[in-house]
Amino acid sequence: MLILCSGSYLADILVPGLPGIGPPGSLTYAPMGIHLSPGGHSANVAVCLAQLGQRRVHSVGCVGDDAMGEYVVRELSRAGVSVHPQVAAGVPTAKNVALTVEGEDRRFIAELTANTLLDPGRVMGLVDELKPWLLYQGTVGGLKYLDAQLGGVLAHAKQAGSATLVDVIPPTGGWGHMGEAYGHTDVLHLNLREAMMLSSADADGALRLLTGVGVPLVIVSDGGNGLVALHRGRRLKMPAFSVQAVDATGAGDALCAGLVNSMARLGVDPAELAGAETRDLLTPLMEAQAAGAACVTGIGATANVRRSVTEALIEKQGGRVLKAAELAG
Repeated sequence: MLILCSGSYLADILVPGLPGIGPPGSLTYAPMGIHLSPGGHSANVAVCLAQLGQRRVHSVGCVGDDAMGEYVVRELSRAGVSVHPQVAAGVPTAKNVALTVEGEDRRFIAELTANTLLDPGRVMGLVDELKPWLLYQGTVGGLKYLDAQLGGVLAHAKQAGSATLVDVIPPTGGWGHMGEAYGHTDVLHLNLREAMMLSSADADGALRLLTGVGVPLVIVSDGGNGLVALHRGRRLKMPAFSVQAVDATGAGDALCAGLVNSMARLGVDPAELAGAETRDLLTPLMEAQAAGAACVTGIGATANVRRSVTEALIEKQGGRVLKAAELAG
């Protein structure tokens, strides 16, 4: 299966395990080190897919014409990903600093530079050239030009015979881009916070709204609390795997990669989910969560998202997770 990942590229600077954030003028040593790795939705999902065993993974995103951009492209290629970078002249490659204090949620310090400039025409051109089985479109809400044409990009992919998976972030310019996109989306992933932002409602209200948008499969992930999947008007609640979390960076991206990898392996066609039985999605959703759980046990968005790690988790806990899944509606 050929998979095309589209979205943002950036350089992640990760500082996990901090005992605290000191006052102005203080010095804090990083007990677990300071780590540099490629990041962004397109990069993370592509690398995770390659490490899970997919052999035809392509990725597109925008970098600047600088050393960081060269680093991102080089590292993606080393991971086995076929990279199609868009290079923005005179614009720096985006960087993101992730600070993790023990016992607290992550703090991000990011910049909006080349990562926002992906050309929708470039994505559609790659769809025409590659004819992917699935187009993963991430960073929706943070792409200056593609967001405005999201519905058209997804419709183009569907016309080319590709399934579509959309992964959103809290938007920099509102949610207007989603209206025309729902009808061309096979799978939509967002976390609970994003779902509540999208609907301007509490968790239950967000799920009610998302049930009615017409997307065959909506996945709302909630970290250590597991996920809720909305399929054919039914809610499937599934608990998370139990792991010792080190760094939650990229867990949602890993979940998406795990889902796509499982569907490809099991022969579940994302483009036919409207006619699928909900029970047929149990294993792909469980394996998606295994990938997300594997992610948080390592430093960075991709380090531990590997077949050996996910298979070990599934062997030990997969049966429990499946047995505890609750179907309603």
